Amino acid sequence: MIKIKRLIFLCLPLFITSCGGEKTDQIMLELDQVKLNENLNYDKIIFYKYAKLAIRSAAVQDTTLPAYQKFSKQAKSTLHTLKTIDSDAKDEISVFEALKLYQEYRSVKSFVKETDEDVFPTLIDGIIAMKTGQKAAKSFYPGNDKINNQNIEHAALSVAVLTTRDLGQPIALYECSKTEPAKLADCEVKTLLEFIRGFLFFSNNLYYLSEDGLTRNIKWLDKNEQIPLPYTKSFFGWSNLNDEQTHLAFHGMNYLFRGFDRMRMTRKIDEERSLEDFDFFLKDMNTLGLQNELTLAIDIYLNLKRDHPEKAIVALEKLKKSKLLSEDEREAIQKTIDYQKKQDAKGALKDVYNKAFLAKIGTKYIVAILAKIDWKEVMTTNNVPHAKQIVSGIQKVKQLSSAVSSYTTKAKGSTKTLQETGGRLLDQAKGFLK
Repeated sequence: MIKIKRLIFLCLPLFITSCGGEKTDQIMLELDQVKLNENLNYDKIIFYKYAKLAIRSAAVQDTTLPAYQKFSKQAKSTLHTLKTIDSDAKDEISVFEALKLYQEYRSVKSFVKETDEDVFPTLIDGIIAMKTGQKAAKSFYPGNDKINNQNIEHAALSVAVLTTRDLGQPIALYECSKTEPAKLADCEVKTLLEFIRGFLFFSNNLYYLSEDGLTRNIKWLDKNEQIPLPYTKSFFGWSNLNDEQTHLAFHGMNYLFRGFDRMRMTRKIDEERSLEDFDFFLKDMNTLGLQNELTLAIDIYLNLKRDHPEKAIVALEKLKKSKLLSEDEREAIQKTIDYQKKQDAKGALKDVYNKAFLAKIGTKYIVAILAKIDWKEVMTTNNVPHAKQIVSGIQKVKQLSSAVSSYTTKAKGSTKTLQETGGRLLDQAKGFLK
């Protein structure tokens, strides 16, 4: 089935072209959705989903589904392991335990792939049930708005795991794919969630999905200029801005990343739209008097495109001093300056300061923001229920996922490979691979 889907995905663009069909926005959006589903279909993500299902299933009242009964049996063992993990310690899960967990996961992998985790109680419900043994008839969340609460959970997890070494972008992509901003009431959480999704889709080359969400966000911001944005202000570190200024800055950030999306697309009209978006971004930021790596990067790009070498060189000299850049990137900027002194803007755009380089600066800027955020403190400050348990739960799933990922290759390899990794413990574990 997977191979058939992949074949359809690969052949669809050829089919569209051969039929003389225009690559409309809607067609490109649908292709991105197919690509997203493909990107989510591999073991690291499916095992992570398995661990989450195990936790969420802890709060289930009752079920008679045979498939769930099978899953529940395996989940009990996984939950037992999760309870024994000290999220603050650096002790690794043993080889024997990791391989045993992997075998349990394999036995219900089909169920996990086919099951929407959101049919289960929320993650917090599961964490509290694990901790207390209590299976409440209603959610532990105040208000019991399950759709809203699990949306917030997915959004929080998507950014919280983004900068982690063991989980990172693949898991962040999965979590953001599970969010449904359209189902949230008009509030700040909705617009910030839409931006986060847009950034994550962009980071994974899903430009049309990203553009679609950011376009909705820009329209929403235009209609809701008076809604306060305290979370957004905290997210970007704009403590010196008032509500009106925060709205304008965030409005500009949405134009910026929609411009990045369109810049990376292939159609001529997309490039024209991207330049318009970058102009809107700079207009908003210049109104606020803000200058940073992003404004400098866009200013340089537009001046290179429009053959204004003197203006480009001034901004390049400033950008070269940024701590976000590596030595190689600083050297690339110096080469761009050298091109400009020869008045060769096309050479600079083609060989040095190109679209990929510009997009990398945008991604680094946002990731740097995310890396500075203390998610436990943010959740505690904003009265998110059970903040400590959420952070602990993420850490435990990280440790579980990391341990099993380390042995996935061995588990799929030959018996000889397993034996070479040494010792009596692995000899005991071999039975779980049969």
